[in-house]
Parts: sequence; structure tokens; C-alpha cells
Amino acid sequence: MATESVFGPQLRERRARLERAARGSARPPEVARLLAEVDAALDRLEQGSFGRCETCHDAIEPERLTADPLLRFCLDHLTRAEQDDLQRDLELAQRIQTALLPQREAALPGWDAHYLYRPLGVVSGDTCDVWPEGPDGFQLVLGDVAGKGVAASLLMANLQAIFRALALPGLALGERVARANHLFCEATLPSSYATLVAARGGPGGALEVVNAGHCPPLLLRAGRVEQLPPAGLPLGLFCSASYAPVRVELGRDDLLLLYTDGLSEARSAAGEELGVERLERLLAGLPAGLRAREVVAAVEQTLLRFLDGAPHHDDLTVLALRRA
Repeated sequence: MATESVFGPQLRERRARLERAARGSARPPEVARLLAEVDAALDRLEQGSFGRCETCHDAIEPERLTADPLLRFCLDHLTRAEQDDLQRDLELAQRIQTALLPQREAALPGWDAHYLYRPLGVVSGDTCDVWPEGPDGFQLVLGDVAGKGVAASLLMANLQAIFRALALPGLALGERVARANHLFCEATLPSSYATLVAARGGPGGALEVVNAGHCPPLLLRAGRVEQLPPAGLPLGLFCSASYAPVRVELGRDDLLLLYTDGLSEARSAAGEELGVERLERLLAGLPAGLRAREVVAAVEQTLLRFLDGAPHHDDLTVLALRRA
């Protein structure tokens, strides 16, 4: 629901930036137009009509309003040209998001990783990134930004860029997540947050994992499955949060499974939730030595059998990691 506390500060900050951009020179027509639109949105906010379509007076789609608080019409009442522009923007956003994803089987010396990434719509609020670090190490981030659609995908891209920018030699993983949280918290709306798992792998199977309020990572070791504990709050809730990594060592047949709640909270036609326990049983029953892509395929098949034709209602990301 549109509120003063959510959109008021954002609109006023946008107005202040436009005023600064026009200061000291003749005001360009585009700046004048944008200022007028921001002032009109502030008026609607004060009058209580903000977030309502000016044609049908129904609520404008929340994710569109979050992405652009200047909107005045719902999707049903856009002109044909506006609908075409929106479709082109969505297609471009999808191509950009796809280009930001890592290779399905990243080249990580000494490690084997594979992931499944399936947006609910055109774009996703999930994030998945894997990149090498040094001769025999890597870093990865897998998470879920609150919400769905375009607005969530914008926050996802921002978060992914933050983690890439903080991939500095010598920066401890817990400190990296804490700095990412601070930057994300400063740059997003108060209602925005993200849960995620960040990990760093090193030689000999050494692995550090930080779980920031995300679904519990599942570690398969010696035929038994354990949940790695959380290390802190979701990103974006408190700017000064701290994070302590969990340290484990993966042997040759050990496996780490990361996933978003699009997997664990998937519901069958009868309303039953897939749940973490079912995933644990699946992992414990897998043959030893499966490659990461075979594990992801087994998880996907389990999900499809569980849904049995029921629709999926969330973005889905699954990543399996094991020693090569």
C-alpha cells in the first residue's frame, strides 16, 4: 500500500536532486517536466490519491509503482504505444539480467558448481553469482530480494554489483557481507531487504559460509545432511548489522545445496509445502559421487513430481557445490 513513509522521502529526494541539477543555469525543459511530475506526485500523496489509476481509480500495480513512483495509470489503461514501450523495456531487462548470470558450470579449479535459475515472470528478484578468486578459490552469492518482478530485479542487480565491487583481496567474508549490507541499506527503500548466502571456497575443500537470514544451506557429508546455522539478519534491515561466517571443509563426496524459498516453499495442488525436510531426505538418498549438475537435475525433478502440475508462485534458484 502506498504510504507517506515509503514514497514521501523518495519523492522529496528526487525533487532535491532535480533542483541541484538545474542550479546555476537556465532550467532545461526536461528537468522542468520532471519537476512538475514529482510535484504532482507529492500532491497526490498529500491528497490521498497517490498510487491510484486516474482512469479507473483502482490501485496501480505495486511493483510498477515501486520502480517508478510517478506513474498515474494501471496497466489496463496505458495507451498502445505505452504498452509497447513497456514490453520493450521488459524484454531488455530480461536480456540484461540473463547477461549478469554466471555460466551454468563455472570454471572453478578444484570445485564443481551448477545452478538452476527460473524467474516466475519476465525477470527475477533472485540473485545468483559465482566467480573465481585466485588460483584455487572462488566466491558465490545466492539470494532473494523481497518482492517480485521489475522492482525486485532492479534491487537484485544493485546487490549483485555491490558484492562484485567488494570482491577485494584480503577482505574477510563476514566484513564483506557487513559492508554490502550497509551499502544496500543506504541505497534502498525502508521496505526493501534481501536474504542471501555468501560463500568463499579455498584450497583443500575449505569453505566459509555466511547465511544472512536465508533458507538454511544443506550440507551433505558422510551420508548425513545438516543445516548450516544463520549468521545474521537479512540485508537492508539494519545498516550496522554484523555477520560471522561458518567454516566447514568439504571432502570428495560432500555437497552443499543452496536454494531460494521458491523451492522450499513451493506448494502442491493440495496446499502442502515442499519443505526443507523433504530436501534433506532427497540429498541423503542420492548416490555418492554425483556431479553438481546431476544433483540440481534431481532436485528439479523432485520439485516437478511434488507440484504434479500445480502452478509455481515464486522465483526459483538452486545451486549445488561440491569438490571436483
